[in-house]
Amino acid sequence: MLDSLYHVVKTSKNDTVVADTHYELAWFLKLKDLPVAKAHMDSAMVVYQKLKLPRKLALGNFQYSVLHRVGGDYDEAIKSLTKYQDYVENVKDTANWIYAFYEKGVIYSQKGDLQKSLEQFYKANELSEATGNTGMANTSLNSIGLVYNDLGKYNEAIEAFNKALIGYKELDINTEHLGDVYNGLASAFKNQKQYDKAIENFDKAITVYELNASEFGIAIANFNKALIFNNQKRFKEALPLLSLAYEKQKSNGFNTELLMTISNLAEAHFELGNYNKSEAFLNEGLDLESESKIATKDLYFELYRINDKKNNFQKALKYHELYVVYKDSIYSEDNIKSINLLQKQFETERKDKEIAEQQLVLKEQETEIQQKKNQQNFMLGAIAFLIIVSLLIVLIYRQKQKRKNQELLALKQDYQIKSLELLIEGEEKERFRIAKELHDGVNGDLSAIKHKLSTLLEMNNKVIKEAITMIDSSCQQVRAISHNLVPPSLEKFTLVEATENYCTNLNAMHDEDISFQFVGDTISIPKKAQINSFRIIQELVTNAIKHAKAKTINVQISSRENHMQITVEDDGKGFNKDTIESEGIGLQTIDSRISYLNATLDFVSNTKGTSYIIEFDLNNLNED
Repeated sequence: MLDSLYHVVKTSKNDTVVADTHYELAWFLKLKDLPVAKAHMDSAMVVYQKLKLPRKLALGNFQYSVLHRVGGDYDEAIKSLTKYQDYVENVKDTANWIYAFYEKGVIYSQKGDLQKSLEQFYKANELSEATGNTGMANTSLNSIGLVYNDLGKYNEAIEAFNKALIGYKELDINTEHLGDVYNGLASAFKNQKQYDKAIENFDKAITVYELNASEFGIAIANFNKALIFNNQKRFKEALPLLSLAYEKQKSNGFNTELLMTISNLAEAHFELGNYNKSEAFLNEGLDLESESKIATKDLYFELYRINDKKNNFQKALKYHELYVVYKDSIYSEDNIKSINLLQKQFETERKDKEIAEQQLVLKEQETEIQQKKNQQNFMLGAIAFLIIVSLLIVLIYRQKQKRKNQELLALKQDYQIKSLELLIEGEEKERFRIAKELHDGVNGDLSAIKHKLSTLLEMNNKVIKEAITMIDSSCQQVRAISHNLVPPSLEKFTLVEATENYCTNLNAMHDEDISFQFVGDTISIPKKAQINSFRIIQELVTNAIKHAKAKTINVQISSRENHMQITVEDDGKGFNKDTIESEGIGLQTIDSRISYLNATLDFVSNTKGTSYIIEFDLNNLNED
């Protein structure tokens, strides 16, 4: 599996696939090689950040919380987890709340805050059962058992572990999570001094961990098995197991678990009279950064013992006081009461669920009795059935009639669109014909007259000179009318280029200040849609010049993703919407083109000017 993931990283050209593979490698290696796992997670997050993938970033923060927790950095773990929780709550992803509750439970457990830990695990378990997430229901039961182990409530722990085992057997899976359940169950038996059962379950856990190549699991199971030998004063047999756990935890950066192993290594060496080795391990433990109250408590107790043995009474007293403080903070009376209340609430909810199931059975029995009574009224039921069938037939007939009416309406709308398209095409053809006649006919004749009159200029006739000037002006007007009817830029270039050219030419010809601006992505739409959009702009600018008496006209085209917006604003005298048709400024031509393009128009007009905003959904353009 590892080789396959690394092959994808090296060969794939898809950034998202490479990032997802780094993510999988981080998860796969979190309990095998923590520094490498973090490096893979960093690589994944860089790509997710670059591609702006919010869900991937949220999952990455969840992954970071696990990696920080495994490394013993609980504050950073909670920071990352809070980012993940904010995301799933914002998108209302109820199913993924389970993992947020569960991970927080693990962090609080390792910090030694067992009350908060148990509360989070119960929430995860309840939500898992409610959503049918059997895997997480089993995992949260295992964690509940672990907390009860830490609290010394071993019977409750064994009950939780056995429920989890039943769940895993029903799923018929053999993952390292099953090893965790065997390991927890063995620890509960160990704490009850049922050592044979404990060793049997530790061996089962080690087998599962080895099958899944879990360095973390192998280390912790050997550590727990060594604790049995420590409890039985078989310290020589405990040392090889503790040493194995120590090496795996140290090489993988499992600081919290390493601290617990160091405390027990120190205990074994102390009991065997190796005081210097015991003290060396404890000093190493002091240098470790871990927020686990339970692991720190055991370390301080062993430091108290070794300093007391070496007659360093001042240090011994200091470490004993620290040991008592940590022990009291874990096993305070208020915590125990809160935990007992949580357990009681959980049991009450489970009983309520059983009562609800019993009520459901009673209801089903009542239904069965009612069905027998209904058999006695069969004839009445048959009549009712016939009535219902008749009603259904009438309803189906009406539905068919309604569907036909809808089809007729759709055909009518399609006919209207076709008529509108033919009207617009006819208008464009007529514009082209008039422009061609103006350019090829009238403009050519004017040019010929100008040429003939120019030959008479040698006579220095003032009247002829004025006539030539008037002809030049007429030629310019003819060209302007021709270009206005069919702008050459619209035939050769894009909508943006044509609009910019149009505004520039108008600005040169008129006193009004006409500006154009384009914002956003490149626009790619059919030529017919470009022509109709240009005509809309042309009509609005013409209205602003002729009717609104505007001094300043601003035209803007903006595009983002699959939407385009045309804005035309002026500072003219404005008009009353209610009298728009009677005053002759009507928007019928514009409305027709907007309707044809499936666009929307919104405009505001008052004494300060007029603003038109036309919105286009580029995926919904009429391209027929």
